Parts: sequence; C-alpha cells; structure tokens
Amino acid sequence: MSDATDIDKAEYDSLRAESLFHQTNASAIFGLNLVGMGIGITASTRIDGALAVLAVFSCVLWSRYCDHLMAVFRIAAYVDRELRARLVARLGDGVLGWEAFLRAERAGKRDHLPRLPSTDSRIGFFAALLAFLLPPPLLCVVFVVQRYPASAGAGRVFLLAGVVLAALVWVHAIVRGYRVNSWISRTDRWIGAS
Repeated sequence: MSDATDIDKAEYDSLRAESLFHQTNASAIFGLNLVGMGIGITASTRIDGALAVLAVFSCVLWSRYCDHLMAVFRIAAYVDRELRARLVARLGDGVLGWEAFLRAERAGKRDHLPRLPSTDSRIGFFAALLAFLLPPPLLCVVFVVQRYPASAGAGRVFLLAGVVLAALVWVHAIVRGYRVNSWISRTDRWIGAS
C-alpha cells in the first residue's frame, strides 16, 4: 500500500473511533435523562423548583444528544462521500462499501438478504425526542399545580417566571429537534445519492 492509502486507513480508523465515541455518548445521555427524571421526581417532594429545573435539564440533554447524533451522520457522510471516493480512485471499487451496502439493504436491492423491517433511520430519533421532550411540559404542569396554591405574591411571580423560562427552553429544544431531523433527512438522502 502507498503512504496515502496508509494515511487514509489511519483517518478511517480515527473516524470510526470518533463515531463510536458519539454513539456511546448519545446513549449515555439518553440514560442520564431517564435516571435524572427518576431522581428529580423523587427529590421534588423536598426541593422546591426541582421539577422546573428537571424540565430544563431534559431539554439541555436533548440538545447534547442531537449534537452527538449529527456528528455520527457527519462522519458517515465524510467516510462515504470523501474518504471512500479517494480510496476507490486509488484502489478501485470494493472499498469502504458499508454505507452503500446498508442503503441497498434498506431499499431491498440485495438478493441474499430480505428487506429490513424498518427503512427509516430516524425511528430512534423520534423515540428519543419523546423521551427528552414529552416530560418537560408535564413536569411544569405538576410543578405549578403543586406549588401555586402554597405560594403568594413574589413567590408566585418567581414560580411563574421559572415555568416560563422552562417553557422557552422547551420551545427552543423543539425547534432544534425539527432542524436536526430535517438536517438528518437531507444528509441521509445526500449519502444515498453517492
């Protein structure tokens, strides 16, 4: 092999490790959200504002989850569109064909394997979206129902200000999720067009 091919192989190995890093972190963030919900709901009986803080915490974790998911897709796009193209030009077809193989499987274009039961790579994205973004409004409603009757004056102002802040963060997280989903769809189609 040539020096350029060795460098490309080292880059591929590095990118594969980075992709695994992002996948592992996304899974850890998902788990952290679930554990955080359990701990936060339990702590809410003793700590004022825990539910509102937990709602914001879930939205922040969602943003970090999206960052890792986009990084995985960026790496896949680079490997398939750039790195693979360089290696094919140098070595011929038949190198780094995993993305093409997966897309052929999704489309049912392979003879030897049956069509996959799900062709949408974003199903996990939507499950995560619900896990991260469904609890915040529910937590805020419970927070207001629990705390509003016991508060008065400035306490009510702070309570409502906290809920409004949590709601704004939640709306931002929803908009970000929409943009990330659109970006993933476009990137997925772009990779498939190669």
